Amino acid sequence: MNVLKLLKGENLQQTGIRQQGRAQRQQRVRSAAWELFRTRGYDATSVRDIAAAAGVSVGTVANIGDKAMLFLDVMEENAFALVGGALERFSAEPVGTSLTLAAEIWGVFQPSLTWIVDNPELTRAYLISYLRAGGGHATSVGQVDVICAGIAARCVEHSGGVPGAPEALLAASAIYAAFFSTAFSLSGGLGSAGDAAQWMRDLITQQTRPFERSGISAGVSS
Repeated sequence: MNVLKLLKGENLQQTGIRQQGRAQRQQRVRSAAWELFRTRGYDATSVRDIAAAAGVSVGTVANIGDKAMLFLDVMEENAFALVGGALERFSAEPVGTSLTLAAEIWGVFQPSLTWIVDNPELTRAYLISYLRAGGGHATSVGQVDVICAGIAARCVEHSGGVPGAPEALLAASAIYAAFFSTAFSLSGGLGSAGDAAQWMRDLITQQTRPFERSGISAGVSS
């Protein structure tokens, strides 16, 4: 019997169990944090509250991240899940004749804009935290890249162009930048939700027009 080999295997198993337990605790903390931030708001939620709701120690929460970083993480996780989920559903469907490209892209962002209008305080707290983090939060940068790449790919699918076309990525980036700008405006009470939505629809129509299928009237119905 190779005792060293057995001991090594046991150590690896114990390491795997510890890593699994750590991952489960992190998920509990993130889920508890999101629920508290969503229902109480950022200022009214403390690290101690999160720890109690997750059933872990304050030190465990601190090891995952401070309050501001945890807030950014869970906000972005849920925000990008909303946009990314909508984009994934459209991308899984073949290009048809029922929707224009502009209508598809508007469908990606409309649910998020509705959420922002319904949750202005939470959105404002997120934007403040984002700016304090320097605007280069690693989670958001990577996810924005994925979303822009997905929009650009859908543009190419509609136009029948070359995958990876830089003009498609440029249009996708402009659309996402407009969405982020709209989030700032709405959270700051600048303009009405209806005006913001119309502005987004117009911009999406403008940016997607070169990629619309031949014979299709570009645009998004109100």
